[in-house]
Amino acid sequence: MRLTAIRAGATALLLLTASTVVTHATAEAASLVGTYNGSQMEIAAGLELKADGRFRYALSYGALDEEAAGKWIMSGDRVVLTSDPVRAPRFVLVSRGKGIDGVLQLSLDGPKGLSRQYFDAEIAQANGQTQRKQLTEDGLSLPFTRDNVPTSVRMLLPIFSVAGEALKLDPSSGYSVRFRFEPNDLGKVAFQATALKIIDGDLLLDRHGRTIRFKRTTQ
Repeated sequence: MRLTAIRAGATALLLLTASTVVTHATAEAASLVGTYNGSQMEIAAGLELKADGRFRYALSYGALDEEAAGKWIMSGDRVVLTSDPVRAPRFVLVSRGKGIDGVLQLSLDGPKGLSRQYFDAEIAQANGQTQRKQLTEDGLSLPFTRDNVPTSVRMLLPIFSVAGEALKLDPSSGYSVRFRFEPNDLGKVAFQATALKIIDGDLLLDRHGRTIRFKRTTQ
């Protein structure tokens, strides 16, 4: 009987301790709810942490505009963001053919309003070198010799860190290639357990080679 009472008391103590820890953690997370401003030189950024565990994020940096929405939690000294499902943009091969001898010809179909000059082509060569070329509005026309025959090409949209799969090139399939860019959810960020460190009530996010410090503006 005495042993049973001791066990019951220990169980109650553990439950009470766990409840206190959860309440404390919940209170700490609740203290982070609010709107934050991360704007700095060249960057406009905002973050909202909602009481229901949802977040909204937006950033503008030069020609780049991006946003995200999803769930947030507090984990230790960090806020962790996980976006709602995002349909990633992609490059699709439309056609390929012989084209002009000794010339790599790249064409790109894209959505209206998105300049082809935002796109790059990463070209691997038989000599082991790789070069990166910016497209013009007419695409890309790149002469080559037997010393630097292109062996593959990969399309890029650097401003949004979008990269297609490398397409192998050879004489039999030709060096005239046409791609199509499908934007899908372009501009929506797929945060996957992305952590923002909490320092003195501010939230720090490393993004695009910069550290963005979000400061609370409202609760």
